[in-house]
Amino acid sequence: MASPDQEPRIHPLRRAVRRLPAVRKALLKALKPIMPQVGQFVRWLEAAEYTTWFRRWQASTPADDAAILALLGPAPASFLVTLPRAEAETRASIAAQLGVPVEVLEGGALTPAQALRSRFVLHLEPGDLLPRHALAEFAIAAEAAPAPLIIFGDEDTQVIGGRRRAPWLKTAFDPDLLLQQPALGRAVAYDTGLLARHGLLDLRGHALMVAATRAALAEAGPAAIRHIPAILLHRAAGRMPAWREGLDLPGVSLILAEAGERVTLEPPGGGRPVPRATWPLPDPAPQVTIIIPTRNGLPLMEACLDGLLKRTDYPAFDIIVCDNDSDDPALLRRFEEWSRDPRFSVLPCPGPFNYSVINNRAARAAKGEILLLLNNDTEVRHDGWLREMVSHAVRPEIGAVGARLLFPSLRVQHSGTVLGLAGIAGHDMLHTPEKSHGPYDLLRLTRRVSAVTAACLAVRREAFLAVGGFDEEGLRVAYNDVDLCLKLRASGLQNLVTPQAELLHKESATRGDDMSPTHKARWLTERATMRARWGEQLVNDPYYSPLLSLDPPTRILTAAPRRLAPWRPPAEQPPLPE
Repeated sequence: MASPDQEPRIHPLRRAVRRLPAVRKALLKALKPIMPQVGQFVRWLEAAEYTTWFRRWQASTPADDAAILALLGPAPASFLVTLPRAEAETRASIAAQLGVPVEVLEGGALTPAQALRSRFVLHLEPGDLLPRHALAEFAIAAEAAPAPLIIFGDEDTQVIGGRRRAPWLKTAFDPDLLLQQPALGRAVAYDTGLLARHGLLDLRGHALMVAATRAALAEAGPAAIRHIPAILLHRAAGRMPAWREGLDLPGVSLILAEAGERVTLEPPGGGRPVPRATWPLPDPAPQVTIIIPTRNGLPLMEACLDGLLKRTDYPAFDIIVCDNDSDDPALLRRFEEWSRDPRFSVLPCPGPFNYSVINNRAARAAKGEILLLLNNDTEVRHDGWLREMVSHAVRPEIGAVGARLLFPSLRVQHSGTVLGLAGIAGHDMLHTPEKSHGPYDLLRLTRRVSAVTAACLAVRREAFLAVGGFDEEGLRVAYNDVDLCLKLRASGLQNLVTPQAELLHKESATRGDDMSPTHKARWLTERATMRARWGEQLVNDPYYSPLLSLDPPTRILTAAPRRLAPWRPPAEQPPLPE
């Protein structure tokens, strides 16, 4: 094994650029228009080097055995592994597990007596291989307090010649994502007592994931489900991606129906390769107040309001335009014309531009149960976007709801915000082509995220006001949306992004660039405020793997993982980018 201070053999170009910040900055600026292609090229390089990366950061060797056994202690958790039929390589990988008692059951039904001889059960398929330390990782995680009932890890795929494809790096448990894909995969250990108590011993696959996680949450809350960000299973290569394999919408729909939940799961079809989950809208639909700050910008306002007033299929909304000292006579005349529509009003917000003050003022004046914060440089693409966002915003466990936003070039501008990107937070999968599905189909699925942009953000008014709205002093312009989302999360709510609500966004068309000389000092102060307030949370996004880089382009394996196996000495981490 390489020594901890030795850099892994990963794409030398990227390593060289990382060591030269000025060169890196210039390259990123020059390559921004083709960043998706750059990302694809780097991922291609990584695919060739992935086996080396795995050996460097994920594998264990006999030299690690003493440390692993010390962590396991004298009485580690026991495991039952089921297989539908015998398979020599899979059996051999199970037999090689280090330091934990393990039993194998091949074929046949799983009885309570068989299950309860072990604390956890894993359901594997022929051809699946466990790294020698996989069950030890599960056993160490099982000792957490409170004790987890379901533990799942990451996976990769074995290919011919023993090489591996780049991995399926999962996130913290996401119940929204799980409805649309078998998101726990097969590297998952279920507490046998949990399955026996809820009559789930005969279930397998996607339906078991949904039923068991719901049972675990009901018994012990979110801490009952734990993700280990480590490669704990090598799958045999299949005919479809691992994250699509075993999709069972009928089984999941039956579980939802028995629970009395009216979520509709539509199967892939009609050119859509992934399912769609639709939550019901209350009847009557709640009133929505759409809040749009502006200063001049008539062409932008024309396009924005045309989509709202003429192409939005929602029965109960009103619009507050927050006018920050507009002096364009043409726009002021249009304000008068739009005001003939009873849904439209103007709220004067004079003085220096302070996004937080403007939106807080409008939120207090709003009559809607739901606030929809919207930039004036956005444009509606389809009529059902607001229904989709409100259907999530009314869910009692949800805080902020974000939309999928596209640049005018039809590349992705926003599909969720990742904490830690470029030091504070940045948009995930930026500049990806419109028709891309993204890694693990994430660009096409409704999913939970740590934060979303306020360029198009829906939130219940009571939740917004309960956390104090936006920070008017420390975050006047930048990062106030990330701060709001983190405050909502700290209050117990979850944030999500839905690709079923899609708009165009001409980013900061009227506000300008934070890097301009006029704005940079303010921007640096706001970055300092975020670091002081949220600290380590800014480099520990539960919905972005610590095995991925925080340098753009996103979703590239990192040369300095932010999570190592518990028996390994901590690696020196690079400082946050300035």
